[in-house]
Amino acid sequence: MDDLEKYLRELEEYLPESEEDYVRSGLRKRACERAFQLACENLLDICNLIVSYEGFGIPSDSKDAVRELAEHAVMPESLASKIEELIGFRNLLIHQYGRVDDSRAYNYLHTESGDFYEFLEAVENYINRKSKHEQAYDRR
Repeated sequence: MDDLEKYLRELEEYLPESEEDYVRSGLRKRACERAFQLACENLLDICNLIVSYEGFGIPSDSKDAVRELAEHAVMPESLASKIEELIGFRNLLIHQYGRVDDSRAYNYLHTESGDFYEFLEAVENYINRKSKHEQAYDRR
């Protein structure tokens, strides 16, 4: 989770205030895209760790891991949908490199990064709930 926060701080640092600056600076644009990609991959690692630890099964793909967490109340369905969109955008950046509309990418990076923080909050809440439950179980 610390690594995810690190990548988000980097994205915030690299992302210029204006779309024009984003489009003009290839280096900053690629740095933002890479920070976003790493944040997504870290988020997926967290999802897969929880799925594995809890024994929720074997996800068929990255979006399936997110769905598993929603099905098991680790995060709300509404957040899972947003996370799936983040993953979809990550896939677009990776696999359609060079064909991504820079204006759309800037707006997406600028407006959707809050979903990562919502994810982190949901995971923290889940860990806290689990910890309290285990402490109550240990007292018996």
